[in-house]
Amino acid sequence: MAFLNAECTIQEMADQPKRHVSFSEEQGASAAAAAAQKKATPIIPKGPGGGWKIPPKYEVKQLIGTGSYGSVCEAYDHDKNRLVAIKKIGHMFEDLIDCKRILREIAILSKLKHDNIVAIYDIPAPQPSGDTFEELYIVMEICDSDLKKLCRTDVTLTMLHINTLLYHLLVGLKYLHSAGIYHRDLKPANCLVNQDCAVKICDFGLSRAIGDENPHMQDLPNTPRTGEDGGDENRAVPIVPGTARLKRHLTGHVVTRWYRAPELILLQENYTEAIDVWSVGCIYAELLGMLEGTKTEDRGPLFPGSSCFPLSPDHKHKTDYKFHTRGKHDQLNMIFNLLGTPPETEIENLERDDAKRYIKCFAARKGDGIASKFPHVEQPPCELLEKMLQFNPLRRIKVAEALDAPLFSAGASPIRDKTKETSATKMVSLEFEKEPDLDEKLLRKYFASEISRINQTNV
Repeated sequence: MAFLNAECTIQEMADQPKRHVSFSEEQGASAAAAAAQKKATPIIPKGPGGGWKIPPKYEVKQLIGTGSYGSVCEAYDHDKNRLVAIKKIGHMFEDLIDCKRILREIAILSKLKHDNIVAIYDIPAPQPSGDTFEELYIVMEICDSDLKKLCRTDVTLTMLHINTLLYHLLVGLKYLHSAGIYHRDLKPANCLVNQDCAVKICDFGLSRAIGDENPHMQDLPNTPRTGEDGGDENRAVPIVPGTARLKRHLTGHVVTRWYRAPELILLQENYTEAIDVWSVGCIYAELLGMLEGTKTEDRGPLFPGSSCFPLSPDHKHKTDYKFHTRGKHDQLNMIFNLLGTPPETEIENLERDDAKRYIKCFAARKGDGIASKFPHVEQPPCELLEKMLQFNPLRRIKVAEALDAPLFSAGASPIRDKTKETSATKMVSLEFEKEPDLDEKLLRKYFASEISRINQTNV
């Protein structure tokens, strides 16, 4: 597997078994005995073998990933003459919440077309067909790796590598938000990456389509933005409204803890696309840790909290919120240690009274600051990172503003290519999200509809 340049190359090599050629009867008998013994020894398979119910045009090559959903294999599509990734999902209807996430992912991906969003190619008709199928195969674009694996690799990156990766991620996010999609689970593992630094956002199972909530477009209370660059400070901002239905979606599963924005930690009911910008900032910080001068053992997430009250509290202190305000490894404490505690004015702008009381229990501090964390990094990247990691989402930099950052346009060969910064032609709408009770029968109906539509589109 190759990463980014010739100096960042990893080759996985396996010793090939030596062929044994016998030139005598004695050697032949010995070889036959050895072969018989070998035949009797069970061999762990490297791939799924013939157990996958996929069309013969797909030749499975190797297993490349596993998870709670199932497994992913690299395969060759003989009709299209290309490598693809095939995700197998089994026992789909055992957990209807997970099942809905699968439906959401394929419904969203099938409506998005952008170079920085992973493409869905095909969903073979489930077998058996009708109302009895229990597994699904999703054929998708394949990439070299993902940012999580890259960050764990013992290589160093240049500032050009890192800023190129960030640029592609922001371009994908601009398109995503223009389609009315909040990803809500951006993290390195959900950012696929190729050798040329191209980034493709994937895994939309926890995403939210705000196109279905357009009647709720409104001005947020107390939203004047007093940023240095001014601009249209009082424009309407699309928000996810705090309805009973949407409250159910705001669970501990939304955004992995280390990349979770403060407003999600504090259970704010009306959040915006700024939650994704915070996550991108955390990813950027992790990439900056790959610059030369940082030891491999010192790399890792910017805010690796071991607990996050109240969504994922310490297991010994699940209801003791004051414990978390004192603990060194609580998520908010780690954020405040670097960025400082928010001023009183920002605390008062929080929606919930319990969140206000909780924040006030933390010891006030200035924070060490971004520059102290990355002393070997130049000022422009640190300034951009600081703008992404604003506690107040209204002061957090917008994606379009981040794309205007000078570091993408500087130099003889600038990273920025405005022709790639496209927007979606329309907002994504998910009909099944409007169902008050999405039971198995309805899920099967919507799966059949999505699969049929995808396969008609990709003919």
